Amino acid sequence: MKKQFVLAFAATSMAFAASAEYRAGFARVDTTPPLGISMPGYFNQRLSDGMLDPICAECVAVSDGENAALIYSVDNLQLINSFFTKAFPAITKATGVPRERIYVHSTHTHTGPSVWVGANLPEAQKRLTQEYADRLVRQLAEAGSAALADLAPAKIAVAKTKCTGVSAIRRYRMKDGSVRTNPGITNPNILEPIGTPDETLQVVRFKRTGKPDVAIINFGTHPDTIGGTKYSADWPGVVRRTFEAGIGGGVKCLFLNGAQGDVNQNVLNPSPGRAALPRPEIHFYIGRAIAGAAMGVWDICETIPDGKVRGAMITARMPANVPTADEIKWLALFDAGKVDQIPLGKMEIMTLTSPGSRARTLQKGPDHFDILLSSGAIGDSLAFAGLPCEPFVDIGREIKAQSPFRMTIVSCLTNGSWGYIPATKTHKDGGYEALSSRFAAPTGDRMVAAQVEQLKKLKESK
Repeated sequence: MKKQFVLAFAATSMAFAASAEYRAGFARVDTTPPLGISMPGYFNQRLSDGMLDPICAECVAVSDGENAALIYSVDNLQLINSFFTKAFPAITKATGVPRERIYVHSTHTHTGPSVWVGANLPEAQKRLTQEYADRLVRQLAEAGSAALADLAPAKIAVAKTKCTGVSAIRRYRMKDGSVRTNPGITNPNILEPIGTPDETLQVVRFKRTGKPDVAIINFGTHPDTIGGTKYSADWPGVVRRTFEAGIGGGVKCLFLNGAQGDVNQNVLNPSPGRAALPRPEIHFYIGRAIAGAAMGVWDICETIPDGKVRGAMITARMPANVPTADEIKWLALFDAGKVDQIPLGKMEIMTLTSPGSRARTLQKGPDHFDILLSSGAIGDSLAFAGLPCEPFVDIGREIKAQSPFRMTIVSCLTNGSWGYIPATKTHKDGGYEALSSRFAAPTGDRMVAAQVEQLKKLKESK
């Protein structure tokens, strides 16, 4: 009887081990929109009139033999919250993968499109944008199906390294005590940057049997190096192309941008060589540096044990950043043409007073917003923490530090878009990001706590 039990237990264990063997697939689709779509991201309207390089979406499918997850990266400024009311059901219908295991990230390229049909857009632009958004929903569903069709047995390996000198804090305390965003990299009135960049670069390697390997690369900073009105994936596209060409063998690469709300490429007092780079050339430098750092650890990634694939989503309530009495007074001064009486810099004044600004739209509430936090786990070692916003680096840094997983990939603008969320300790400093954020100061800490709690529950569900 005891022997039969042992044999039965062994057979059950072997069956689970077989079902838990990872399989991974990859798909890429060209999602370049038609010309003429608005390219938001600045304070003036830009209409696309050409293409420098293709706008794409990648999907990595991961399965444990029973459950599958889909991880997307989309070249887009932002995929707004309402986009997912169509995208989630369409992807699930096409793939059978439930909503809680669908992870759709926007790289935040500023030379990419948006699916936001703004009220102030001309009717022709509204129509083009809505048609593009609907097409993108279909393409994401198709990419998910293609990635699942590409599944092959895989071992998963991970590595961490540093990519230094690429990203810099873009918020500075000035000598007069004010806080400014991007005041100029040689501005003599700068006192100090407010914080330090997170230069950690993370790599996930899917070692597939019979098919080319697949990489996920994770690093955080703003993709805003090119400017103009021509489509480009900016430096995330350079990362993919450089990595795939450098590794060779048909390897495929998906990039996930990390916590990047207060960092960009404007390194204070750059070297003469970097300072001499024309702005559009910086995206090659950044993309190649990130790809090079990832290639440097590709061959020494450490394999993680097999396990279950799982995902979770929670709705977290966060306090709204309702305008202060001073901000309401400044709006009245602006509307009366008395801009010179507003004690803010030009960029901050534009942020505060623009037609859709936080200060204007929240004068009558609401007092809170419910935001979607997404997370996923692959086995007992690897996790993904998706934030539907542009979080400051300290938020991402804290989530990674407190996560119970060996490696946690934090990505911005995942499954939604709520704009900037400053870290709690720097929210009070003000500046462009804090002025524009729809969320009050405690939100940074609350977001970290809610995401870490969700990751701990995933860890326990292994």
